[in-house]
Amino acid sequence: MWMTEYVRADDFLAVEMLRQALGDDRVLADQSTRDYYANDIFWQPGIPPLAVIVPKSVAEVVEAVKMAVTEGLSIVPRGGGMSCTKGYLPDRADSVVIDACGLDDIIELNADDLYATVGAGCTWDRLNAALEPTGLRAGCWGPLSGANATVGGALSQNSAFFGSALNGTVAETVLGVTVVLASGDKITTGSGGRKGARPFSRHGGPDFTGMFLGDNGAFGIKVAATLRLGPRPPATGCLSFGFNSMLDMVLAQTDMARTRLVSEGFGIDRNKAGHDMLRICDGLPVAASAGEAATGTAGGMPVLTAHNYMLHIVTEADTQEELCRKMDVLREIGSRNGVEIENTLPEAMRSKPFSPVWGMLGSNGERWVPIHALFPLSAARKVTEANEAFFAERKWFMGEHGIQYSVMSMTVGNEFFLEPAFYWHDEITPLHARSVGEDMVRPWMGRPANPESRKAVAELRRGAQQLYAGLGGVNWQIARDYPYAELLDPETWAFAQAIKRALDPAGLMNPGSLGFGLTRSSPIVWSNSSKSA
Repeated sequence: MWMTEYVRADDFLAVEMLRQALGDDRVLADQSTRDYYANDIFWQPGIPPLAVIVPKSVAEVVEAVKMAVTEGLSIVPRGGGMSCTKGYLPDRADSVVIDACGLDDIIELNADDLYATVGAGCTWDRLNAALEPTGLRAGCWGPLSGANATVGGALSQNSAFFGSALNGTVAETVLGVTVVLASGDKITTGSGGRKGARPFSRHGGPDFTGMFLGDNGAFGIKVAATLRLGPRPPATGCLSFGFNSMLDMVLAQTDMARTRLVSEGFGIDRNKAGHDMLRICDGLPVAASAGEAATGTAGGMPVLTAHNYMLHIVTEADTQEELCRKMDVLREIGSRNGVEIENTLPEAMRSKPFSPVWGMLGSNGERWVPIHALFPLSAARKVTEANEAFFAERKWFMGEHGIQYSVMSMTVGNEFFLEPAFYWHDEITPLHARSVGEDMVRPWMGRPANPESRKAVAELRRGAQQLYAGLGGVNWQIARDYPYAELLDPETWAFAQAIKRALDPAGLMNPGSLGFGLTRSSPIVWSNSSKSA
């Protein structure tokens, strides 16, 4: 597909006008750059944008948006590039991608009033490093991909990990955002949008902040955010448990969640541990001696794959006495149907929270993509059993296409989070190479494309989406991938459309995201009874 097959001459002129206004270093339209921005972690190849804009200031974002909309160009916001749901992929050729990674300033760290304001392109790793001397952090202080993932991207797609078992998603920590709308207007929500007020409060009127969280950029481009801070507890403890069955592990997780004693935690199967978690621990000190590690009796790498399922948790406290009490409670729950094992993995992850994003590829360079949903804690048993039955029925299908399956579970506040993932042999894209590291992927760079297996993975993901919707689940990172519009009550969808029309009457802000701009078919009743992939 060549750009000239899809765009008008006026669109080329619009790109040239953007270049003249913003500078050659801010507007990139070479073929290599355009092709790079036409792929995400999973979906490829997409439609190359007309150009990529890399602003270094909010004023440049405002100018770019105004010019693009005036010329009828679609606008696609992009953060750290960690999406696998077409969140930043154009759905049409006359689009410009605005890459917000250059908006990475730490604008204000206010230790007295317990908030931090940062540019949307600031990574969670950078924010955490800036806050460390203050002894403060956000409630949820970033996803596992926080070395690359930006604050703006995480808020657009919603995400969770560090601190999430106790404090919920990153969206729960937000006091306000600054957003550039399709009109080019720059608005700030929360108290920071009031005359003469600091951004210390989310409320004081309707909660306009919430509508821009999880919107996947459909309502505007986030250029800054203010996050609520709190003290880092001085005492930290880690626990790990092994289980024979996933259900035993999940029930322990949800029982622990109800105690409100876990800061973060996750459960994984042996396959997930083998692909991802060994690399997290690689090169980090462990408690066992070399001899113990070799036998897998404690501390070493073999213990990470010694059980069918493993639960790893972190708890925190203000004193050692309180920490011991919490760990005793959690240890009792984990030991009911599991066995305590060496806590190598959570210790390693806390020693370096934002490791390189090696999990984007499997242990032998396999491509990777997840699928997820969230449910009430009380649904964990039903969901786990249905999920296991679903993938057991499709074991032959995965084997036929060379697809490996793994699963991870978490609790996020009062919600149960389930995330199966798939691994298969496929080409390594420039996005993977740049994200993971050229040296890491070099052995696999010659691997050919495998569109047939990739298509099979897409079918598995769609089937899982239908299963989870039928079980009453909800999703983050909806973008252009997960069902959304078809699952809303008609009145609720009409309300969402009214908001979109008010903020983006021409439908040029990330069109297609959340289903906006697409023709809605008759309501779909998702069913989990289908045997097909």
